Amino acid sequence: MLLTQIQRKKLTEAWKQRKKFYAEGNKFRAESKKLYAKGDELRAEGDKLTAEGDKLYAEGEKLCAECEELYAKGDKLCAECEELYAKGDKLYAEGDKLYAKANKFWTDVITAVYGKDYSIAWNNRGCILTIYGEKSDE
Repeated sequence: MLLTQIQRKKLTEAWKQRKKFYAEGNKFRAESKKLYAKGDELRAEGDKLTAEGDKLYAEGEKLCAECEELYAKGDKLCAECEELYAKGDKLYAEGDKLYAKANKFWTDVITAVYGKDYSIAWNNRGCILTIYGEKSDE
């Protein structure tokens, strides 16, 4: 089949247009490869960050469990402390009763020995007994 000059011209123009399209397509493919490469870099960085995040999350979970355990121990110690405070309060009250009993006993003894003419004062060193009505030997 013989082609006319017009047909050859149209084929030549079509071929040139095809080459332009290929050239433009090649540019797009080259740009696409660059974008894929950049995407691969970003994916690798994202995977690293995800792995680091997973590691930190696991450490956080471990620390939270440890924290809960410490809170439980602390609560137990606080409960024991409250029990000891209550026992201490009871013993303190018992001590106050014994102090009062000892002071009454001492007052009774002093009254029996010296009568009612005296005063008793207490300081951090003990009892200061002042007896009134004693006559000096002068």
